[in-house]
Amino acid sequence: MSPDINAYGYVIDGDRRRPNDAVRVSDPSTGKVFATVPEAGTEGADDAIASADTASEAWAEFDAVERGRILDKVADAIRANADRLGHLETRAMGRPVSESRASARAAAGYFEYYAGLTDKVEGKQIPLPTDGDHLDYTVREPYGVTAQIVPWNAPIVLAARGIAPALAAGNTTVAKAPRQAPLSVIELGVIAGDVGLPDGVLNVVTGSGSGTGTTLIRDDRVRAVEFTGSTSTGTKVMQTAAESITDVHLELGGKGANIVFADADLDAALECVAATFNNAGQLCFAPTRVFVQSDIYDEFVDRAVERVEALTVGPAADDPDVGPVVTADARDNVAAFVNSVREGDGRVLTGGEIPRETGHFYAPTLVDGVADDAPIACEEVFGPVVTLHEFDTAAEAVERANNTRYGLLNVVWTDQVARAHTVAGGLESGTVAVNDYPVLSPAAVSGGYKQSGIGRSKGTQALKAFTQTKNVILSLD
Repeated sequence: MSPDINAYGYVIDGDRRRPNDAVRVSDPSTGKVFATVPEAGTEGADDAIASADTASEAWAEFDAVERGRILDKVADAIRANADRLGHLETRAMGRPVSESRASARAAAGYFEYYAGLTDKVEGKQIPLPTDGDHLDYTVREPYGVTAQIVPWNAPIVLAARGIAPALAAGNTTVAKAPRQAPLSVIELGVIAGDVGLPDGVLNVVTGSGSGTGTTLIRDDRVRAVEFTGSTSTGTKVMQTAAESITDVHLELGGKGANIVFADADLDAALECVAATFNNAGQLCFAPTRVFVQSDIYDEFVDRAVERVEALTVGPAADDPDVGPVVTADARDNVAAFVNSVREGDGRVLTGGEIPRETGHFYAPTLVDGVADDAPIACEEVFGPVVTLHEFDTAAEAVERANNTRYGLLNVVWTDQVARAHTVAGGLESGTVAVNDYPVLSPAAVSGGYKQSGIGRSKGTQALKAFTQTKNVILSLD
């Protein structure tokens, strides 16, 4: 192995394991391999589940306040290592380094938030119409072993988003780090053990979805699965989990809309368009369809082109506005979507090209004149591409924004509070933001409508999602 390539092992029962170097990790900014990790496969996944299963009972019975103190220490340790974790994430998936460091700090925020909720997993008393002859109450109990299938596009923060509430509720976890960008999640497992998380409570394995991931989902010792990723893969996860009647939480694809009314703060709305290119557009909640009211459409298009052309593109370590997409195949997929516009009636207003020979770059691209049902306007491009559309009335904008199989996040821009509430109420998505984007907080519940997912992440709802309700009816006779 080249001295320029670092080898990492996955984490089981507090120990690093490196049975092979089968998975090569490349830097999207250069296309060069810089690290290897093992393919855990069936054997590694089975060992991780066994470790989590062994630790499960003791962790569930762990004093809740002390459990919170440990999670707080994990938060502090992540924050102290944010620069290093951000660097690892930037090397592996091409996100500009300032975004990756912010993502690591956000991961710390999840552990900090759920550390404060460990002793607040509560049941309730239920009055029964039995003349006071019975006491009926509920308790919330952890599932036991949970699996987290972590996506590559924001590994450290999305791992924390699922792992923190699972552990806070008293579950143990096996996390499968993403094949393309596993390093920050591996290091999260090491950091957690270093600050006192008991062995086996958090295990991190690596490898493919079809090998390592399927083994985790199919094992009947795993009682809940958290998956973030594409709708097509989420469908397979759900089918596999159904074999053992395992609970699943899915956050899947999105094709969100920005709806910009004529009375909106255009400067703020244009900054939202620019923010849609964060992480090279590789965010499932990015509102990549922009519906602009006809009165201001031409002005908005001209200003949007100017704003997007001002974005810098370059190697992620140089901290540009837009870095590369994750792989050459991902870049070619983006190019195919844009080329379909050129072959049809739409316009490529800016971008639409590969700007650098080295790495997996695609220029930030604005498109208009495409039909709402054109592939680029209704399917996830997962790259730096935004489509612009003109509308007349609020009812039309809502109808067209909803005309998608997805329903993750939409954004509304208007100066009228009544209109904001009306439009938000009509949009079919788990989140609607008004006059700001992105608004990210561990306390703000998120999740999808339609084919964007099942269940909810973040907030107290995530804590409930990682527990089961037991009803106890006690006769007082």
